[in-house]
Amino acid sequence: MIKKLRAMLIGLGKRKRFTIAVVTICLYFFIITSLPYDQALFHVIPLAVLTYVSVFFGILEDVERLEWIQLFILPVYFVVAALFFYYLLPVRLLTRIPFTIITFVCLYAIFLSENIFNVGVERSLPLYRAAYSVINFIMLVVFLMVFTLLYSFSFNLYMNALTGTIIVFPLVFHGMWIANPMEVVEERIWKYAAVLTFLLGFGILIGSFLPLRTNVYAILTVAMSYFLIGIAQEIIQETAYRSRVREYITVYAVLLVLITLSIQF
Repeated sequence: MIKKLRAMLIGLGKRKRFTIAVVTICLYFFIITSLPYDQALFHVIPLAVLTYVSVFFGILEDVERLEWIQLFILPVYFVVAALFFYYLLPVRLLTRIPFTIITFVCLYAIFLSENIFNVGVERSLPLYRAAYSVINFIMLVVFLMVFTLLYSFSFNLYMNALTGTIIVFPLVFHGMWIANPMEVVEERIWKYAAVLTFLLGFGILIGSFLPLRTNVYAILTVAMSYFLIGIAQEIIQETAYRSRVREYITVYAVLLVLITLSIQF
């Protein structure tokens, strides 16, 4: 019975399964966002579980070993972060509809990209590079939502650093893995993820001393994430050429200058 059901689902084709999965998640997401914040909190875990199951339903074939974790990190993080982030916006129908549409587009892009990593496309192929770029971009969006949410709680600086470090480790780990996706994680992936997470936590701690608005503080941390993860990915892929490193340094430096100019003394 199970084999027949699996064969029937596989026969649907991945694109159809992706569409069904993403539509299901977004319908539930849309319903939750109609609720007050205190009631929506009770739906966070069911939404995360639904997202996990939907990713498996969409990809279905050849999910093995570490992929049971890696392929599911970003979709779950994205949906949960988007739900919390929504309540920082004006809560009305004109916000819910476009926000849900954007969530649908991003989530569908995540499904397509994670599937490419799952099937093991060669890193030299344009398909891999496209998926790699999409995932990196959406990861930065998730970082922005997560850090904005974190700083909006107005924790003390040590709680900010500790909470931020714990929350971002899976995302950083995923960022390292997509640079060289394998069923068995290389030891260096763990090491890079641990070191970068520590550096981000330290950066969050230092940033707490600066008189920055919440959104600017979040952008500062995202810029740091972009710089550290980007350089580490280039090292893992053995493409850390001087010109590429210079690009990361230039972008990070420009953002630092703009953020410095926004400091309110």
